Amino acid sequence: MINSTVELPEALSETSGLFCEADFLYSVNDSGNAPIIYQANYQGDIVEQIKLALTNKDWEAITGDATSFYIADVGNNRGTREQVEIHKVNRRNVNDIVSITLKYAGNDASNNIPYAHDFDSEAMVKYADELLLFSKSWRTGITHIYRVNEAETVQTISPFASIKGLPGVVTGVDFDKRRNKFVITGYKSDPFGNFSTFMAHVSTSFSLLDVWPLKQFKQVEGVCVDNEGFYWFSEEATEDRKASLSRATAKPK
Repeated sequence: MINSTVELPEALSETSGLFCEADFLYSVNDSGNAPIIYQANYQGDIVEQIKLALTNKDWEAITGDATSFYIADVGNNRGTREQVEIHKVNRRNVNDIVSITLKYAGNDASNNIPYAHDFDSEAMVKYADELLLFSKSWRTGITHIYRVNEAETVQTISPFASIKGLPGVVTGVDFDKRRNKFVITGYKSDPFGNFSTFMAHVSTSFSLLDVWPLKQFKQVEGVCVDNEGFYWFSEEATEDRKASLSRATAKPK
C-alpha cells in the first residue's frame, strides 16, 4: 500500500538507484549525467551533492555500508559493453575510490541484440558481507544473481543463483532485515511507453515469495528499506510524469 508520493527535484529527474539510511536517502542519475551522489531527506529535498572524480557511463544502482558507497556503472540495455564497473567509494574520503571491472561469462557484445539479451543489470545490494548484482534479463526473463569479489579489481562473473517467475525486468533491490527477505522492484514495458510496474519479495535462497503491482507508476528505478521497515522507491521522469519518491508499507493490503 502506498503511503505517500512526492515529486523529486529536476536534478534527480533520471534517478536510477536508491539507498536508505536513518536520516537520509542517496540516489544517482543514469547514463551521461554528472558523477554525483545526491543526498536527500525523506521529503525528497536534496541536502548535499557529492561530486566524484569518475565518469558516469551508465550509473544504475547505489548501495552502501558503514564505510563505503558502491555505485554500479553497469547499464547495458543495448548490449554493447564488453565490461562494466562498480566503484567503491570511501565515505570518509570520497577521493579514495576503487573501481572493480566486471566481465560477464559468455558475453559477446558483437552478438547481443539490443533490449533482447541478459548481460544487463540495474540492481545491486550489500547483503551481509556480500556485494550482489541482480541482472536485468531482457531475453529469458530469469533474473540472475552475481556475487562480486571486492578484493579483485578485474574479474569475470557467473551467476550463482536465479529467480524465476518475476513479471518483468528487475531495476532495484534491497534487503529487508526485519523480515529477512529481499525486496525487488521492476517493470515490463513496451515501445509505446506503457509500463506494468511491480514490487516483489524474494527469500534468502532466491525463491519468489510474492508479487504485487504498483499500478499508478511507470519507470521505477530504485528501492530501499528504512530503519522502521518502510519501503521507499524512486521513479524516473517519463514523458507524462515527474520523477518521484514514494513510501510504501512492506506488504500490500
